[in-house]
Amino acid sequence: MSTAFLYPGQGSQRVGMGAELLETEGDLLTDYLRQAEAASGQPIRKIMLEGPMEALTRTEVAQPALFCVSLAVTDAARARGLQPDLVAGHSLGEYTAACACGAVSIEDGIELVSLRGRLMGEIGDERPGAMAAVIGLDADTLAKLCEQASEAGMVALANINSPTQIVVSGEDDGVDRLMELAEAAGATRIVRLQVAAAFHSELMMPVQEQMAEAVREIAWSDPRIPVASNSRGAIVRDAETLQAALVEQIASPVRWVECVHALVDAGATSFLESGPGRVLGGLVRQIHPDADVFSADSPARLDEFAAAHP
Repeated sequence: MSTAFLYPGQGSQRVGMGAELLETEGDLLTDYLRQAEAASGQPIRKIMLEGPMEALTRTEVAQPALFCVSLAVTDAARARGLQPDLVAGHSLGEYTAACACGAVSIEDGIELVSLRGRLMGEIGDERPGAMAAVIGLDADTLAKLCEQASEAGMVALANINSPTQIVVSGEDDGVDRLMELAEAAGATRIVRLQVAAAFHSELMMPVQEQMAEAVREIAWSDPRIPVASNSRGAIVRDAETLQAALVEQIASPVRWVECVHALVDAGATSFLESGPGRVLGGLVRQIHPDADVFSADSPARLDEFAAAHP
């Protein structure tokens, strides 16, 4: 049996996340949060535990907070003898996966994620944009609609989360036009996301360039555990390719469906969502309805998983 650890991205944060870990086995999480606060200049622990949610949702807070909690859950899993055979993360979560597989140090990972959160928080002022989730249309259909809608403003696929749950990203007018076209094409639900920037689109190129420079400045090792790449939808096994993939994903689509297929093809038989929320577990079930999926964000949940997977 092979287990893939999955790491959530922004949107999975919740006030109070990590509280159970801090109460029972929180030394490592405390240390991670201390480093993240120094790197980001944000009171991450206080906001994470006390809120308000509006503050926790800010990109410069949410990204390092999720990174720290997800890694601490992995530490707690390993303390119980649970080891990942494969790893993958959604957007931000791919940076968590890069640390979990040993390709980059936790100290450098915290610096990278804090920088990523800050830059992505700032880009909305420089290059404002929009995103929308479309449910009920496949990727090929939606890609063609994006081409039509781009006459009004650039819009493209951003997150291919499941066969029929896809996020688009781009300029405001393009996203508005895409939403109209998707409704006419029979989409069952369309939701404009509460973001001020067009993540995972070409509008993120300035962030991508700055992250590329930061990635080059730190030490990398070949992953000890294979990683499924967001931008390529394929398994990555060497440091050079992983570095390139982490930079690419800033301004290119998250190919989550392909990531899950790649994990299954590589032998994954169970999936542990390591961190807050159950978004990724739900998406895996949509992609592979018979998948063995478990979400854990606390010691108690990890104990349940360990008992079910001796």
